[in-house]
Amino acid sequence: MEITVTQNSTTLSIFSTSVERQRNSISCECKICGASARYSYYGAIVCHSCKMFFKRNAENKQIPTSSSLESDQSILSLNQWNLIANLVHCFDQHSGYVFVEDFLEEQNRLPVKLRFKYPSVCNFFTSMKRKIQFIFERNVDFLSLSHYDRAILLRTTVEYTSNVASMFILCQYKLCDYPLFYKSTEMIFKSSAAKFTRRIIDQLDPDNTFIKLILSILAFSTTNYTVYKKNMPINLTNIKGILSIQDMYTDLTWRYLLYRYGHYQAVIRFSNLLSCLFSGIEAIVEVHEL
Repeated sequence: MEITVTQNSTTLSIFSTSVERQRNSISCECKICGASARYSYYGAIVCHSCKMFFKRNAENKQIPTSSSLESDQSILSLNQWNLIANLVHCFDQHSGYVFVEDFLEEQNRLPVKLRFKYPSVCNFFTSMKRKIQFIFERNVDFLSLSHYDRAILLRTTVEYTSNVASMFILCQYKLCDYPLFYKSTEMIFKSSAAKFTRRIIDQLDPDNTFIKLILSILAFSTTNYTVYKKNMPINLTNIKGILSIQDMYTDLTWRYLLYRYGHYQAVIRFSNLLSCLFSGIEAIVEVHEL
């Protein structure tokens, strides 16, 4: 028996309007980072990258929901949460995660005896440090500085920040847990430096957002952390502006720790990370003495 479905004109009109509305999404600006956005997620117009950031961190309970955010305005304002999202997004976009994943996939396709050989691992470290530099070069506050000051900051801090960021990425992908990779690392940096680096990696705070915020602070440091070079100009033209950015990031990071862990744990985590950073200086200096 054949069943005939009938629809009145009103129903058809509503259905047609609904379909048309879904087809014609309006291009807007992301409320978080300002990039092009087309859809609304979680009650706000945001781009896909910011959507994934908040989704991932909400699942890990690192970013508050809208209801809990309202009760913690005294610790972090909405603008400060937006700044955290921008800094983390900048790191994720320019740190070379895709490069690392491609490297691992390429190595795992090889026969075991051919994996993580010295030339490929050496090229990996060189390329990764070059890519990590883009994290700091693409920072909005960094781009607001003069070309001269940007060049000085890169020359005085990028070696330290890129090495710490490299340790962080090695930690995230557990690369030192691959025996063949670690063996090649020992050949490149010598055994003592590799062991030192591995110890630092094991001590890094497990809160990825915290580490990314710390790296943003270090990128604006006016101190040469590791190796002093002759005839290097260090007179910044806008030292007050740079210190202002550094202070803003430091305050942001401290408030983030207070929100996540409370005062007692915030102090412990900050102190432990400072210890790791000082150890990082020793590891980098030791590599330079090769």
